[in-house]
Amino acid sequence: MKKIILVMTMNFIVITGIWAGEGDSLYTGNFGVNLFGYETAYLTTGIIYQVEVRDGMDFVGGADFGIHTEKDSSGDVQADFLIPLRIGLHFPFEGDKFTFGFGSGLSPCFQNTHDESGAVFLMGPYINASVRIKVHPVLSIFFQVQQDLLFGQPEWIYTGSRFVMGISF
Repeated sequence: MKKIILVMTMNFIVITGIWAGEGDSLYTGNFGVNLFGYETAYLTTGIIYQVEVRDGMDFVGGADFGIHTEKDSSGDVQADFLIPLRIGLHFPFEGDKFTFGFGSGLSPCFQNTHDESGAVFLMGPYINASVRIKVHPVLSIFFQVQQDLLFGQPEWIYTGSRFVMGISF
């Protein structure tokens, strides 16, 4: 099942990338927090690539890297890692100084914990809202909030929120 989902995701990325290859593009570097399952806060950093598919609709692809650390009973620091991907559509509402946006898509997510659950693969839909503030002709400050609904073992249903900010050019 995981292989089928991975192959479908990769095909979607390739097909959409070819389809969207001629539009304007935007790169964003970001950092923030991912409240995974509302139990664990991961400090994240990531990149987003956004390309115009048609007027008022963009294709978005991106990846984050998250880390959560805690000390165990012996005083050693243990790390958990989270790698959420983002594949979806973004609908910008452009203004002179501000651009507001709404997005939705699919979020494959890889989590590796130091406890007995080890590495897991999760996938599900997301929705987000963002604002870009133009501070230079080619540079914007970016703020985004995202809600994830992920499915996978061991608990089968995971919800969480991401809060990120970054720079777009």
